[in-house]
Amino acid sequence: MGKRVEECVDLIIIGGGTTGLFAAYYATMREMKVMLIEAQEQLGGKVMQFLPEKIIYDVGGFPDISGEALVENMIEQAKRHQPEVVMGDFVEKLTKVNHLFQLETAKGHIVTAKTVLIATGSGTFHTKRPSEWPNLPHSVFKESVPTTLMHKANYEGKKVVISSNSKVGVGWALFLEGLAKEVTLINPADKFLQVKDEDIDSLYKSKVKVYYQVEMTDFIVEGQELTHIEIKEKGQRIVMEANKLLTYHGLELQAVPFEQWGIQIEKGRIPVTPLMKTNLEGVFAAGDIVQYPGKTTLIASGYTEAITAVNHAHLMIDPKATEQLYSTVIYR
Repeated sequence: MGKRVEECVDLIIIGGGTTGLFAAYYATMREMKVMLIEAQEQLGGKVMQFLPEKIIYDVGGFPDISGEALVENMIEQAKRHQPEVVMGDFVEKLTKVNHLFQLETAKGHIVTAKTVLIATGSGTFHTKRPSEWPNLPHSVFKESVPTTLMHKANYEGKKVVISSNSKVGVGWALFLEGLAKEVTLINPADKFLQVKDEDIDSLYKSKVKVYYQVEMTDFIVEGQELTHIEIKEKGQRIVMEANKLLTYHGLELQAVPFEQWGIQIEKGRIPVTPLMKTNLEGVFAAGDIVQYPGKTTLIASGYTEAITAVNHAHLMIDPKATEQLYSTVIYR
């Protein structure tokens, strides 16, 4: 693929989780030209990947809200002033050239910015599929099979099969039991990893059907809609009705090459000043990736860190800029 050089922006945000999304909103509210680059094909970071169905109680303004609903609200907010958003592309290189930052992505895009904000969290986590996945048919259908539990309304009254070897699959099965018509949990191993005894007890007391040491051998798909799944158990083939399939077989971390970029790392985190500055002038960081005395890894913490980083990135570009602005003044 040929390299594509993008127009210079004021701020590039690396990472589209909750911290990156709020930074995109706040920076564009301050009339900065912003590009956000997210390695995954979806926005929302760890909240959307790990907590979409969980209820969150410690974000201001929401007595309780699901992870999925929170991210949907944040995406709507972030888009208010139309930052450029790139998904499914990984930043591989970051270099400083003549007081500007040049970033090169895995897909060959070259983007230039006056400042950079790193909001990657611990890195990009890719969800593993079951080992038999490459041998299963219907490649188009397989691409659509989710690895996170989102849009729970899609499972109401459906026959759901979950392929998982871990506590995540057990949690999904118990959550969906009261929502779906039928839930089947299949595990290629003889036990579930990292699961609590009380969750296993709840699983056995539930109506969830559980199969151990099985693998999927075939899908029956009509018009890209799943109708049946064939599994193999102790040499015997079993065909079960299924409308929906979920898979989760652990995570694989794609680490961000910070040290190659010249950014200091300590125990997997980026040390920052109270202004959210890294050791590289013009590069800021916020969210779970940063470390400083008293740091908390909460969603709400990322918001305040993003505000601080954006305000001081703005001051670096324009020393005459107001250090902070109130939205009530901007939108009055």
